[in-house]
Amino acid sequence: MDHPDFPYPETDYQEDNRGQFHFSSRGGWMNDVNAPLYYRGVYHLYYQHNPHGLAWDTMHWGHATSPDLVHWQQQPIALDPAAHPGDLWSGGGVVDLGNVTGLKEGDDEPIVVYSGTNGVTVFYSLDGGNTFRSFDNGRKVVKPTAETSRDPKVFWDPDSRRWGMVVWSDQGGNGVDFFTSVDLLDWTFASRYEADWLFECPDLVRMPIADAFAWVLSAGSGKYVVGDFDGTTFSTSSPAPQKINQIDTYAGSDYYAALTFANLPTDRVVSMAWQGGNKGSSWTGNATVPVEQRLQSTPSGPRVLCTPVPEIASLRTATQSWDNLTLDSAAAQRLLAAITADTYEIEAVIDIQQATRLGFRLRTGPDGRSAREVAYDASANELDGATLIPHDGRIALRLLVDRGQLEVFGNDGEVYQSHNVNFDSLPGGHGVELFTNGRLHLESLRLHHLSSIWTG
Repeated sequence: MDHPDFPYPETDYQEDNRGQFHFSSRGGWMNDVNAPLYYRGVYHLYYQHNPHGLAWDTMHWGHATSPDLVHWQQQPIALDPAAHPGDLWSGGGVVDLGNVTGLKEGDDEPIVVYSGTNGVTVFYSLDGGNTFRSFDNGRKVVKPTAETSRDPKVFWDPDSRRWGMVVWSDQGGNGVDFFTSVDLLDWTFASRYEADWLFECPDLVRMPIADAFAWVLSAGSGKYVVGDFDGTTFSTSSPAPQKINQIDTYAGSDYYAALTFANLPTDRVVSMAWQGGNKGSSWTGNATVPVEQRLQSTPSGPRVLCTPVPEIASLRTATQSWDNLTLDSAAAQRLLAAITADTYEIEAVIDIQQATRLGFRLRTGPDGRSAREVAYDASANELDGATLIPHDGRIALRLLVDRGQLEVFGNDGEVYQSHNVNFDSLPGGHGVELFTNGRLHLESLRLHHLSSIWTG
């Protein structure tokens, strides 16, 4: 179906509360991330989308592209219920580099995406992921036996040299069904993994750890387990789930329905999620900053750690630095008194051995109020409620502060939290404050001012 014009209002992306380095749809409703993938130098982000209103309604697939995972450009709608059959709900996608589907017609490799409820439908693109055709008139290529199923995600298993698909279904309770294929079109049921926590938007991704690999199975909430996938069956010796993002996560929360990118040019794992709390006059919802994920061994078992993609550094326009300072409460409060900042990044390494509570107050105003506080409780070893154990008496904090979003990282990804915060709610408040109860030693502090991805 042709879309000669975007069905969106004109915008300069400067509306109150609009994130300046978090992607949001030019207009309309946005929810789950769908089929994030890389193809020939371009990152593609598809997403659940109602282009005609600010609330959830008949689902389309919105589309945006980026050369660097940071600067995003709105594209026309990719899947439209007026042209593509079925319920166009959440799903994943891959690039068929080997043309195992046999669908290739020109120079571009087929990009194949999967959607649908209570059965999986296939759509494919032969123009680099911009427009899609329905495969076999919308025939459902996978039909889970459960009454309700949705959210297919496809992955490659290099050991079995087959494609796998994980689909959420309610067969006997929450869980996922696994299917396998050699051509991305004909699928065979392989196994089922059940868990009460495993609800909606599953992902299964292979990640390196030490000198081996493990598989991470996650749900829409960001809960996950680490285990093995033998080509047909997922198993784990640690069935109690952990959380990728340490906030209260649910559909519409500040972190939900993350998926990992397919076909990346290196072996890194990159993920984006939906943030449901951001809205304005012409849009609802945004995506998190993409994060790199890695598995790390800990005394409690392997854990997924998350840090912003390094490409975020391309937005830095100016940096202010402080090093090797010992500060009491009054000196900490004075340190950043001259700073005014709109969108920015904070990196700090702090020796906390003489402090009981410390952190940053964001968007402070002349009267001392702040729009948000990020605090570390040294007595409880908690960063905003999430456990963060000091390393040799030090903690590392990293904050990404946007107009409607705040992302918090502790100790190189041991803590990862995403929040929607209306930072424009305090007129004239563009200050930043370091605070401490007790003395702290500031080993290093960097404040990077970040430019908008929508300008230039």
